[in-house]
Amino acid sequence: MKGTCAESVGKKRKRNEYDDSCIARYIGAVSNNRRGSSDNGDACIGEESAQANISKCVVGPKFNDFSKLREEANFKVGQTWALYDTMDGMPRLYAQIRKVSAPCFGLMITYLEPDSNDEKELQWFEKDLPVSVGNFRLGENKSTKDRSIFSHVIHCNERSNASCFSITCRFISTYHFSVSPRNGETWALFKNWDIKWSLKPDSHRKYEYEFVKILSDYADETGVYVAYLHKAKGFASVFFRMGRGYEGIFRILPQSLYRFSHRIHSFKLTGIEGKGVPKDAYELDKAALPETIEEFIVPLDSESNIKSKRQDIYFASKGNVFLTGQIWSFYCGDDSLPLYYGRIQKITFTQAFMQDPVCKLHIGRLKATRFPADVIDWENKGTPVGCGTFYARKALEIITPSEVSLQITPQTSIDGIEYTILPKIGEVWVIYKYWSRDMDAEDFSFASYNIVEILDDTLEYKVQLLKHDPFYKDHKKENTLLRAVKKNESWEMEGSGSYIPTYTIPKRERIRFSNKVPASRVTIEMYGELVDLISVDSRALPSHLIASDH
Repeated sequence: MKGTCAESVGKKRKRNEYDDSCIARYIGAVSNNRRGSSDNGDACIGEESAQANISKCVVGPKFNDFSKLREEANFKVGQTWALYDTMDGMPRLYAQIRKVSAPCFGLMITYLEPDSNDEKELQWFEKDLPVSVGNFRLGENKSTKDRSIFSHVIHCNERSNASCFSITCRFISTYHFSVSPRNGETWALFKNWDIKWSLKPDSHRKYEYEFVKILSDYADETGVYVAYLHKAKGFASVFFRMGRGYEGIFRILPQSLYRFSHRIHSFKLTGIEGKGVPKDAYELDKAALPETIEEFIVPLDSESNIKSKRQDIYFASKGNVFLTGQIWSFYCGDDSLPLYYGRIQKITFTQAFMQDPVCKLHIGRLKATRFPADVIDWENKGTPVGCGTFYARKALEIITPSEVSLQITPQTSIDGIEYTILPKIGEVWVIYKYWSRDMDAEDFSFASYNIVEILDDTLEYKVQLLKHDPFYKDHKKENTLLRAVKKNESWEMEGSGSYIPTYTIPKRERIRFSNKVPASRVTIEMYGELVDLISVDSRALPSHLIASDH
């Protein structure tokens, strides 16, 4: 009965199980001439063959049995699995399990096919180059009994383009899928990758790889952060990070997503599995690795616990506490608004006898990185950018505490090099009322502005127009009280003839956001009624928003 359900063995699975069984016999764990009743039983033919090739079998200790991932009991309907391709045997094909048969094991699967809208990615796929990330759709159906073609279960996001309740509507026509690197996973990258490989595909059929650990979930706007992994000498498939801190960490941008070759299933090691095992290393599935990989001796200080003992220098002034490493918006030159960001790199101050201390902030001005392709950028690259992703220049400038406006808490990249500053719910921003991407310095001198509160930042920026009303007075002379514009108040929207106090700004038009404004909510009583208002720093507002009633 067992023979009728026998399965063929894939070449890469044979190689992997060959190593396992030979090593097992070498240490006396297995005494028979084949691996029991395993479906991979012919991996090593016999004892004499094993002894003759023992130098090839013993490649170092292993700690986890990856073959258990493919046991019959692990296959469930609805799962998506990675399968080995026919190109170089790497697990970069995907299929969904539609049906599992028993007691004679069998599967009905549906392959996933790449489904990109990007012209360069389409050309890549049409030239039969491998694709393991991005968008996919359901494709060909197939039945199989061969578990050796499967590698591991993957996580994919499903989305439906339309709802269909007709009896003739099929699942296959309505659902699409996406696969992207996830935090904690281990992947192989194409070495020296270039999307232009599709121009001469036959010159790029033999691949070399680099190996990485994923440090952040992939995001459409920022991409994904990864760290290099190196194969540890003396082990079958143990990989570790070399160096400390941010060494070996880098970002892969969304337009370079096809640089990912395939995910490699792995187990994290603790360092106590055996002698010389690096702490926090990973054991990778050898069946998803090339046969030849450069090896590295594990350095003694690869996981050093040395901590930086540098202490932050701080200085307090007018209620603000300045620390090295902070990011602040600040005024510069003749600009009337805090249009710039700077990271405090150093703080110096002197105090003469009987005089107040003089503080100087040494900052690295933030410079905007290149905008994503779907986001509008200024034609004049010298134009200040209010939101986006930035990095700190190495050249330092000196400003004083009187020139700063607001401390910013950005989203910081894994390597600590890039800072993302975007409008968030509840914040108050000055925006350009009339604008175009080719505005020049003279245009900005006479620019017209609105001030808004961010109501939603999920898909687009939904904003509420705010208005200065001289009727309400703030006891602080440097502050201005603002209130939401009401529906019955006339408010002409930039040439559209509309009178809408709330509206949306597409995220692709984020250059409309000029600067963030220091703001806090206050409640005052006026003629027996409580009124909710927003108190803002007047200096961060365009003068016409304060001096007039719009």
